[in-house]
This record gives sequence, C-alpha cells and structure tokens, in this order.
Amino acid sequence: MLSAARIFLLFFLFWSVSAEAQNPADARRNGERAYANGRWAVAEAQLALYQKAKPGDLDVLSKLGIALFQLSRGEESRRYLEYVAAKDPGRKDPELFYYLGRVRHGLGDWDKAIIAYKQYLRVSGDRHPLRAHVTDNIKRCVTGMQAIQHPQIALVENLGDRVNTAGDEFAPIPSLNHADRIYFAAARQGSSGGERNDDGFEDTQRGHWCSDMYAARLLNSGWEMQGSLGGLLNTSRFEVPLGFNNNGQILYFFRGYTLYSGEIFADTAATKDEYSMQLPAFKSPVNAEVSDCNPLFYNDHTIIFASRRQGGQGGLDLWWTIRTDSAWTEPQNMGPEVNSPYDEDMPFLSKDGATLYFSSNRLESIGGMDVFRSTYDVKKRSWTSPVSMGLPVNSPEDDVYFRLSSSGHAAFFASNRLGGHGQRDLYIAYYQENQPEQASLSETAIFTRSDQNNIESQEIREITIPSLAYTSDQDVLSADNLKIIAQVAALTRNYPQATLLITTHTDAGAQPKFDLYNGIKRAEILGKAMVDRGIPASRVLLRCVGSGYPIAREVLDAQPNPAAAALNRRMEMSLVAIENLPLKQSIERPLVAAFMAAPGAERLAEQTSGLSYRVEAAITRQILTNDVISMFGDLMIETQPGSGAYQYTAGIFKQYNEAANLRKDLVNQGFTEAKIIAYINGIRLPKAEAVALLKKYPDLAGYIRG
Repeated sequence: MLSAARIFLLFFLFWSVSAEAQNPADARRNGERAYANGRWAVAEAQLALYQKAKPGDLDVLSKLGIALFQLSRGEESRRYLEYVAAKDPGRKDPELFYYLGRVRHGLGDWDKAIIAYKQYLRVSGDRHPLRAHVTDNIKRCVTGMQAIQHPQIALVENLGDRVNTAGDEFAPIPSLNHADRIYFAAARQGSSGGERNDDGFEDTQRGHWCSDMYAARLLNSGWEMQGSLGGLLNTSRFEVPLGFNNNGQILYFFRGYTLYSGEIFADTAATKDEYSMQLPAFKSPVNAEVSDCNPLFYNDHTIIFASRRQGGQGGLDLWWTIRTDSAWTEPQNMGPEVNSPYDEDMPFLSKDGATLYFSSNRLESIGGMDVFRSTYDVKKRSWTSPVSMGLPVNSPEDDVYFRLSSSGHAAFFASNRLGGHGQRDLYIAYYQENQPEQASLSETAIFTRSDQNNIESQEIREITIPSLAYTSDQDVLSADNLKIIAQVAALTRNYPQATLLITTHTDAGAQPKFDLYNGIKRAEILGKAMVDRGIPASRVLLRCVGSGYPIAREVLDAQPNPAAAALNRRMEMSLVAIENLPLKQSIERPLVAAFMAAPGAERLAEQTSGLSYRVEAAITRQILTNDVISMFGDLMIETQPGSGAYQYTAGIFKQYNEAANLRKDLVNQGFTEAKIIAYINGIRLPKAEAVALLKKYPDLAGYIRG
C-alpha cells in the first residue's frame, strides 16, 4: 500500500499539473472577475497564473499589484506598480497612481507617496471620486514626516498567526475578569454566516465572510485561539462583541444581516463562559438603522457611540447618552472639541472617566484612521484638543478599536497596516508602566443630563381611560369600544417613551386554562387594532390575568352572583414605563354595588407597581394543556401583537427569594425551563438593563446573579 506521504505527494503533483494546465485566458477571466468583486486572494492567484503563462501584460501587472496591496503584501505590491509606472511613463491610469501612492504611503515612504499622489491628480479628472481623499492624503504624508514615537509605548506586536488569519480580525475586547483573555470578531473562512453580499444574501461570487465572535488566550508560547463563542451566540448573521458591564458578567454584542443593519443584544456570561439560550435585545437610543455604530458601554449607565445623525460636526461624530433610573436620555454630540468634519469612531473611555481614546481620519492622522487621545478638563468642563497616539500605535493605514487592558499595562487594537496576515489583524501595544487612568473606576459624573425636557419639568396630565366591556370576540371591536380605542391610540402616540399595557379580565369559567387562553386571544384582537392605528407592536404589551382579579364577587351568601360575570369581563388599557410618566391615570370601571364589590383591581395594581417578580413556567405557540399549572396562583399569559408566542407566568412577588421558591416548585412539577422574570411597573426587565437599577432596587442583585 502507498504511504500517506506518497499519496499526498501524488495529489499535490496532480493539483500542480492541473493548475499549470489551466487555460491562461480562463485564469485572466477568473482573476479579473474576482478582482472586480474584491476577492483579492483569488484575484492574485489567478492573475499570477496568467502572468506566468503570458508575462508582461501591464494591465494584469497593475491589477496584481493592487491585489497584493489589499492582501497587505506591501513590498511585492510596490514592485509591480512601480514596474508598470516605469514601463509606461505616459500611462493615464488614475487607479495605478492612486495605489502606487497608497503602497508607498503605507510603507512610510512619505516623499515618494506624495509624488505618486500628484501623478494621480494630473491624470484623473476633476470629478474623479478619490480626488478629495488624495488631496487629504498628501497632507497626511506631511504629518507623517513629523510623526514621533509615543514615549510610553515599549512595543507594538502582532498577535500572530495563531489568532490572525487572511480574513478580517477586529473589535478586540479585553476580558475584565481574565487578564490573559480577549474576545474579538473575525470575518474569516468557515464563519457561521458564510459569504454574504452587501444586501445580506448568501453570495459565493461577490460576498464576503460574515463575522463571528471568538476568544483568544495568552499562553507561555504566545497568543492562541481559544475558539468560537459557539452556536448560541454565533449565527448565520454578523456578530461583533461590543463590551461588558462593570463586573464582566454581561456581554453586549451586535447582530445583523449586515454590519450596518441590526440590533444590540445582551447576554449573561457565567464564570465558565456559558451563555443563556435566550438573548434579550438591549434597548437604548443607539440604533444601527440610523447610522449609529460601535457603542462603548461605560459604568453601566453611559454609552458613547459614533453616528452620522443630524446635528454633528460632519462625517461620523461621537455622541453620548446616559441612563437616569432606567430611561436613556436623548443623545448629545460631544462637540467640536472632540469631533471634526472628518470621521470620529470606535470610542474607548478609561476607568477614570476622563480619558477618551478614539480613531479618526482627520488631517492630523498620518494615514487612514489613527488613534487619538483627549482628556477632560474639570475646571473648564470641556475636553482637551485630541492628540495623536503617534508611532508605533498609529500607522499609515487604519488603526482602530483601541482599548486599554483592565490593568492599563497594555492596549489592544486592530490594524490593516502592511505586513499583516490579511485584512485587519489584532495587535497589542505594551506600555512601559501601567497607565494611571485605568487605576480605578471613577464616580465623577462627567456625562450628565442637560436636557430640560425631563418629566420633572412637564405638567402632569390627568387622564381617565374607560375599560372595554365584551361578551364574545365580536364585542371587542364594538362601536362604543372603537371610539375609546381611537382615543387611547392617539394618547399613546403622544407618549413615545411609554408602553401600552392591555389587560384582559375574564369571568370564572369551568377551567382557568380556557379563561386565560380565550382572554389572550381577545387581547390580540385589541392589540392588532392598535397596530393598525400606528402604534408599533414593540410598544404594545398584551396580558390576560383570567378571573384572578375580579371587581365583583362571584359568590354571595354561598350562592352564585349572576351579575358578576358581566362586571368582571373587561379589558383595561394603561400607559406604563419603567421611569415615571408625566401622567396621572385612572381607569373607569363598571359601577359595582358595595355589597358585592371585590378588591381585585386594587390588588393587581399594588402587586405590579414598581419592582415585582413572576416565574415564567413555559412559552408556547398554542394553549398550555398541562393542568398542573392550575395549582399555582396569579396565573397570567403575556404576548405582543404578531408574536404568536404565549408566555405563561405564575405568582407575583416583591422579593426575589420568594420567586425563587416558587420556581423550585414549578421545576419539581415538571416545568424544567421555569425562570424568574423581573418587572418594573408591569414591564419585563432584562438582566442587562437591571444593572442600572441596582441602586434604586437593591433586591435586583439576586435576580442579576441568578
């Protein structure tokens, strides 16, 4: 039998012969197609085959040089491009001279880069899209000639080929709890989402690899891959880690079909890096759909992010928002002290809260995006003029996602500087000494709420919302009810910070499971009516509490009360928010004679006001037929319009430990996925958002840890 080595040798020889035998015209055609689609490795390989078979074609050599530049192979790129320029001195090819300038620029040959850029300006038309960029790059070359070494940086080092690949590694996040670990994003071969085009569709011809989240660890031998964060977090979409909360137990990350369209999610990271099955969306003013990107989460109640939203200085600007109690303030621009007409992006705020790092392509950079540093002047109450981090942190290419380690002895960043392994690589900068701004977490409130439109300054409005009576599904949208629905829809539109809570109450039927399910289906009818009137489904919360909170006694003097059923069947609407609203609301209910009145409505309002806990027993798509659930009190079903998912909960408690006891009982009765949910004023509170409310509600500590 042939040995494995001989089999491999024969296969290699066969492959080599096949490659050599490829038709040169096919190689050129394939190479130019890959070149047009930005698939640089394929383009370089195919065009190199053509060049070997038919050497000397200047168009092919020019494309080869550009592909090599994109692959960070600077010296090889320079040889090809300079050969073409020397061979055809009269060549009027703007792309050739642009990339000849770029590669010389990237290699730090400032004078010759300027010469190539000026050649580009001579041969390109006045309307060529890169003219302004090239003019700026000439100025950046002049800045590069004067660049100095950062006095505190001892060494900048690539994390090596055990971490970096020919793909795109970016967004390094140092672990808060493990000094030898980082998390990062990588769009590399084998990523979960495959290859997708700019519209987010799978495309093996024009697409590029989606990004997944990974971890790397420092061993004695150097940095090594620890692996992907797994299928629970990495999906067929783009995922990018954004940061951790203060104690490192909540991971914030981006997920979207493109890097410019998606949502922020929060996930609890246990000590063994295990992640929750359900990932709550993180609600804040940061919205990728309106160009917001790269948020930094600082001290659990401050977010700094980049955005092109109106009101900025130009390009991407840095903005901030803070959380008061639980409502995020309207984002504020960081002003001309920090922002410029160019791009400011990827902020990092050190522990002292007064040292800001970010990347910018302003003219003070030496190439693309450089890292800048600004400090907050407490006396002047303003940020100082940003200063470049200098060499060797900055390079003539893009240096981005700069973050100090927790101790301040090093910083991690991504760069596509020439000489790397592929697109962007991860780098580490070692400091001579620990940076003092990372010594301790500051309590100084540099970012404070400045808007005057908060609820304290608004006039409190008093409103009364009538309850809706019904007998059957057809009655929900009766003529009388529709008038009330229209009024409540208009009211809801006037308070965009509020959630419309719709609660269905039923009379006592033979089996609670049918009361609950029929009630939530009727709530869905009302919820759809609100969506049809312009209220987003995300702002409508539907729940059915069955017959658990009557306003009329079902039994009087040991006899059924025939009037109770019609009185108790009602649907109530109210506006709720985690933070107080400038509203004083009351619900107009049917009049009930004192001798038959029941305190159910008051009891529900008291139990759900402020912080409360319930235990979610199950999430279903249809009715829950397990009669065991009827053993437990305060049963509810929750959903949202169009969701189709029904969340069954039991119990209402003011203390976390009481809810924990009920959860154990539910698990023992077969509801093995039961979990505790915290609520503020009837609104579910994800753990990621609960952190900011710990000071106001200390009992949340158990919920966050649990």
